[in-house]
Amino acid sequence: MRRPIPVESLIITLLKDKKEIGYNDLLQALKAWYPDINDKEVRKALMKLELSKLIIVERSRKEQYYIRLR
Repeated sequence: MRRPIPVESLIITLLKDKKEIGYNDLLQALKAWYPDINDKEVRKALMKLELSKLIIVERSRKEQYYIRLR
């Protein structure tokens, strides 16, 4: 779905402010901008950013994902 502000840009902006964010917190923040955003769209944006080597997605012991800037 086309968005006025791309999801990837919002993710980068959030990470510049917070340095590191958990996946659930990221999803909540993105839903504040786009209430109809789904998990698949967020994961696709994260994959695109990770393959572009802009972010790092790590999994902790508690099965929680953390995202941070490279």
